[in-house]
Amino acid sequence: MKKKHFKLKQRKLITALATIAVLVFGYFFSTNNTEVKAFTHGPRQVTTMRRHYRHWTKQAENWFSSNSGSSTQTTPTTADVPRDATDSQLLALQFDANKYPENYVSLGKSTLTSLQIHDALEHNHEQAWYTIDSPDTLGRSQAGQALVTYNSVSATAAMKRPSFAESADPTGYEGNNRIAQLNGYRGYFYNRSHTLAWSLVGNLGGPDTSSNAIMQRNNLTTGTRAQNVGTNGRSQSTAGGMAYAETAIRDFVRERPNIPVYYVVTPLYQGNELVPRGTHVQAVSTTDNGQALNINVYVFNAQNGATINYADGSWTQS
Repeated sequence: MKKKHFKLKQRKLITALATIAVLVFGYFFSTNNTEVKAFTHGPRQVTTMRRHYRHWTKQAENWFSSNSGSSTQTTPTTADVPRDATDSQLLALQFDANKYPENYVSLGKSTLTSLQIHDALEHNHEQAWYTIDSPDTLGRSQAGQALVTYNSVSATAAMKRPSFAESADPTGYEGNNRIAQLNGYRGYFYNRSHTLAWSLVGNLGGPDTSSNAIMQRNNLTTGTRAQNVGTNGRSQSTAGGMAYAETAIRDFVRERPNIPVYYVVTPLYQGNELVPRGTHVQAVSTTDNGQALNINVYVFNAQNGATINYADGSWTQS
C-alpha cells in the first residue's frame, strides 16, 4: 500500500513539474512575439505546447520508472484507435469493377491529425507496436492501428507465417467458403482477411503478448479474394485490395528505414450485417506528418461476377 501511495505521489509530482516547465516555455516564447502575432498563431502554439507537455511528461516518467525498476506500457488501449467521420459515408459507395478494377478507391490525403501521428510515434519510443479493438456484441472484428518500422517488417519477413486456428474463422465465413470460378479466377471465394497485415506487424507481441495475436479472429474479417489482394499483383504499382496499402508501406519502410509509418485500419459494416462492406485504410509517414507517404483508401469487399449477402456471408454467381 505504501509503495502504491508513493508511486501515486511520484506521478503527481512528475505531472506538476512538466506543467510548470511547459508554462515557462510557452511564456518565454509568447513574450518574444507581438500581441497580434501571438493571437494569430495561438492555436498552433497551444498544439505545440501540448506536444511538449506530453513529450516531457513521458520522458520524466520513463526516467523515474527506469530508476525504480518498473516497466512502462508498450501498447495503447483499444479506445485510442482513431475513427474517421467519413466512415459512414464510405458505406454508400457502390462497387464498380470498371471504375475500381483493383477493388479500392483513393480518398486523397489522410485525415489523421498531426497530434495523433505524434502520439503514435512517441508512444513506444518510436519502436513498433500495434493494438486491435475487441469484437462488438455480434462478434465482428473491429479497428486496428500500428506503428510499422523497418525492424518489424524485417523480423516478420524472416519468419514462417503461423497457420490459422479453426477458432479464427471471422463472422460470415463458416459454411460460405467454397471454390468459385469467376472471371479468370478459380479458388476459394473468401479469405480470412487480416485487418492489420502479418507482413507489417506479425512478429510483434500484441495486446495478449502472443506473437500469433495477429493471426487470431479479432484481427480477421471475411473478405473476398479480390478484397484481400485484388488481381494478385505483386508490386506496389499493381497490388490491389488490402495488399495495395500493405505493399506500399512495406516497400516504404525498406527504402527509408529511419521513418516509421502510422497505420490505421477500420472494417465497415452496414447495420447488423456480419460481413463488412469494405475497409478504410490510412497510413502516413510519421516524422514528416505524411509528406513522404500518405495513403487514404477505401477497399471494397466485393468480387466481380458474384453477389454477396453481407447479412450472413452467403453468395451467388451473378
